[in-house]
Amino acid sequence: MAFGQRKSGTSTAFVMSLILHGVAAVALTFYILIEKEIIPNPFAAEFVAPPPPPKPQVRKPQVRQIPKPVIITDTPVAIQPQVTTRVTTAAVVKTSNVRAETVLEFAPKAVQINAPVNPAAPRVVNPNVQVPQVVTNADLPVSDSPDALAFSAPVAGGGVGAGPKIGRAVTGGGVGLGRQMVKMSGISLVDHVGAEIDGIGDMAQAITIGAQDVLPLPKGEPGGRVVGRGKDIRGVFRLVRVKHDLSDWWADSSSLNALAKWLNEKTQIKTDMNVEGGAVRLTDANLMKSPMLWMTGHDPAIVQSHGLIREGGGGQKLDTRLGDLEAMNLRKYLTDKQGMLVFDDCGVNAPAQAMIKIFQAQMRLVMPEYGIERLPNDHPVYRTFYELAGPPVGFDIFWWGTRPPKRNYLEGISVGDKLVAMMIRRDYMCAMEAVNLPTRSVNYSPGVYRWATNVVVYALTTGNVSDYKDYVPVDTFAGEGVSDSAPQSARISATPMQLDE
Repeated sequence: MAFGQRKSGTSTAFVMSLILHGVAAVALTFYILIEKEIIPNPFAAEFVAPPPPPKPQVRKPQVRQIPKPVIITDTPVAIQPQVTTRVTTAAVVKTSNVRAETVLEFAPKAVQINAPVNPAAPRVVNPNVQVPQVVTNADLPVSDSPDALAFSAPVAGGGVGAGPKIGRAVTGGGVGLGRQMVKMSGISLVDHVGAEIDGIGDMAQAITIGAQDVLPLPKGEPGGRVVGRGKDIRGVFRLVRVKHDLSDWWADSSSLNALAKWLNEKTQIKTDMNVEGGAVRLTDANLMKSPMLWMTGHDPAIVQSHGLIREGGGGQKLDTRLGDLEAMNLRKYLTDKQGMLVFDDCGVNAPAQAMIKIFQAQMRLVMPEYGIERLPNDHPVYRTFYELAGPPVGFDIFWWGTRPPKRNYLEGISVGDKLVAMMIRRDYMCAMEAVNLPTRSVNYSPGVYRWATNVVVYALTTGNVSDYKDYVPVDTFAGEGVSDSAPQSARISATPMQLDE
């Protein structure tokens, strides 16, 4: 048995040896044939030399024709002027069809330029044009223009018609002439023109050319004061926002600064935020001095989850409702003072718009008898300064894309005919921010600035907070008829005079 196993193992080893020697013989034969170049080497890599580059070709020269200059000749033609005799008649009624336009009326108009069609056409030149002189014997009234006053009044220091000196009282003479302590800015008739008191009373002291006719606001206090008529409005205004504990009240911190810059550049309403912190609490006495309040905030859940509350007050807790004193003061501000409160929902993509619902709940608590209404697109708030067809899109385009807003209107609360509160669901304060963030694909919206300007003008010219006693609405004199003829004082009698031809 052992012998049979040994024989079988020897046969297997012998067969394997024959196979290995056969493979080695074939490989040696293949190698010798390749070395002798009897057969080609299948593993050899041949390098193909690239063909030489083509020779450069010379392009044919192109001859360009030089255009001949065109000479434009200007041939003036001299004509003799025809002088006619001018005769003025007495008691001529002069009518005028010139109507004064405001800046907002003539600014959008295009400028028309009458350019000549053919510059080579001859033009008519009048070399000797005589200007007719007309002399009248009428007693014209003295003009009240600044130039006429400076011409007719004596010059200070000239020794003519010297009256009592300004700012000094004469003891025992019964004359006491005092000057106003606050010196207005501008061009004064006394300091710059040199006119003294002589026939014009105290006008030389009181009048100031180019001075600001609106008194400044007290330092550190909110307020508003405007004068003017219609859209030609000018004044002073101080922006403030509401400091509350419902959410992060300081959201969109640069929006009101940018709005103040817009108002100073686009209007004559000088605006600032010179209030401590730029905000007032509903328990502050300055609340009743603020013509307009801005209020905003994110969803309280987002504020707490992102740790935003630590940025505004060092870790205080959020409240779910306004305090009793805050609600009472806000009701007095909206119903008695009839100020303007603008609430802007910061981040309209918040779940279920929690912040706008919190604000609506607080307004039902503060003013339960006044309901929230839709503002029509022809509301007066859209026409106080700019002519708007409705609310602008705002930063809602960032949250919802280029699709139109879900609500093509704004909401508000009115006390009688006075709009006292507006609710914004389009993130307008975010659209007014002056800081660009890398996560945003759009910048500020000019339409929102125009809307905010209208709301500011509406707040300054309505209600019982701002001082607008010297402001005249545009429609006050709309129903009165305007005379189409000149007044009697414009009829100036004249003497006809023969002119030399």
